[in-house]
Amino acid sequence: MPDTLKFLTAFSLSVLLTACGGGSSSSNSNDETTETETSTDSGDNSGSDGSDSDEETGGYTFNPSNPLASLIVGVQEYASGTLSLEDTDSNSPTFQASSAAGSYGDFTLYESGNWEYQLNTNSQNLNDGDSVEDTISFQLTDGSTLSVVFSIQTIEATESSIVFIFMNFSDAAVEDDLSITQIANMAFNDTDSLDNAYHENSLGQLKFSRHLSNDTSLDQYCYGEDNDESTSIDCFTYNIADSQNGGVLSIDDAESRSGSEYNDSGYTWRDRATSWIESNYLDSNNQPVELNDWRHRVYIFPEAAASAGLVGTGVASVGGRWSMIIADSDQLIMGHEIGHNIGLSHAGNDNNNDGDTNDSGESEYGSDGSLMGNAWQSRLFGSGHRDYMGWYDSFPGYTETIEAVAGSTTSIEFQAIELTAGELSGDLPQLLKAESIGSRNGENYYYIEYHVEHDTLNPRPHHENAVTVHYLSGISNNNVTANQVATLSTTGDSFTDSSAGITIEFLSTDSNNNSATVSVTYDE
Repeated sequence: MPDTLKFLTAFSLSVLLTACGGGSSSSNSNDETTETETSTDSGDNSGSDGSDSDEETGGYTFNPSNPLASLIVGVQEYASGTLSLEDTDSNSPTFQASSAAGSYGDFTLYESGNWEYQLNTNSQNLNDGDSVEDTISFQLTDGSTLSVVFSIQTIEATESSIVFIFMNFSDAAVEDDLSITQIANMAFNDTDSLDNAYHENSLGQLKFSRHLSNDTSLDQYCYGEDNDESTSIDCFTYNIADSQNGGVLSIDDAESRSGSEYNDSGYTWRDRATSWIESNYLDSNNQPVELNDWRHRVYIFPEAAASAGLVGTGVASVGGRWSMIIADSDQLIMGHEIGHNIGLSHAGNDNNNDGDTNDSGESEYGSDGSLMGNAWQSRLFGSGHRDYMGWYDSFPGYTETIEAVAGSTTSIEFQAIELTAGELSGDLPQLLKAESIGSRNGENYYYIEYHVEHDTLNPRPHHENAVTVHYLSGISNNNVTANQVATLSTTGDSFTDSSAGITIEFLSTDSNNNSATVSVTYDE
């Protein structure tokens, strides 16, 4: 797939994703969380003479990996390991032998801390693409209760590593706008985090790994809060060098100077950061760090750099490994640019359905309700982009294609595009395609979507209880844009393409199934 570029520029920080076009000639080629529980004895810590004593009295720290193990139904249904209590003394409790039945598996714990977990028959009832957690509780010898969490998936997800590179000026730093904890929340912890959004859009087939290596001694292992794994990410900090005066470059000086370094939207600084990091950091094998070891490299600039016109809102390599964004408090920009990395172009609006999104009032990324469009707080990849990525290939029951038959009318019920694999009924399709050979836009299929509010994929929400119609363009040159041509807001609304002789009508909804029924009619 060509390593082309897509970028965003901002004329106002409140208006995002406002322009898109070419790129730069620059040639750069370039998980787990921990739960901490502690317990201390409430007894008197004073010595026999009444003086304070440093003697430990039964405290301990419990830091299990979260999840403790990941299992895959039908592939890896058994896991084992060893738990440990840290910072203990002779008065601390210990593990005791026990067993517990979880929601999806059976857990056995031994006095040594060794454990075993085996999936049970309940796991067979999960939908294809579903991913769940199983929390197991157990008691120590003093009666205190601890818990561990297991992750259960029905298919094995591809995990994409991600590293964040903070591009700081002397008078503006990324963490002035966005803390490490906030980035960790946006990427991994929020209900609508990028990890959750990509995992659910892909029907469980794609997610992000929090760390490339679990070696917490590495310099790139960054914590937002001390020793709190849930606030951790892989990151580096680069202070942009002042090539004229030495020291760290300021926004004011960069803004006042001429030359390619100050007018190439940050590409030079990106390349210098890459070289500096790879010359100054070691990996887990004690070898120089190579940023290409991460699937995604996200270079983050402070918002002041965009306000000064030094960088745009976002730019990324389509099918490549890098993106440059500003430090913004919503997942939209970051998620949009990483979408380019995995091979997607924009989600546009083509109101007159002529195959061109450059007409007045239209935009190549003007589609509401799409992460590849311009809708604030949308986390959705539409059905066209999902189809292009092949995410439905393993789930034929979720797809329905209506063939063009002259004089025919087909009515079909289908589920909301926001429903995740664990929420789909399995009895109704979600991806609905209608053949449209000879269409006004020049493409051969319309994608029909029904929308509902959803905490992960449609938290704002957009197009709630409406049907939208889209088509894919640019497949031949790998510049795949998903363009929206119609919004059917209420039952009885319809869309007609007389060139293809097709009419799509919104008939009804079913709130119990989170589904809609449409009819597709072809002319004689």
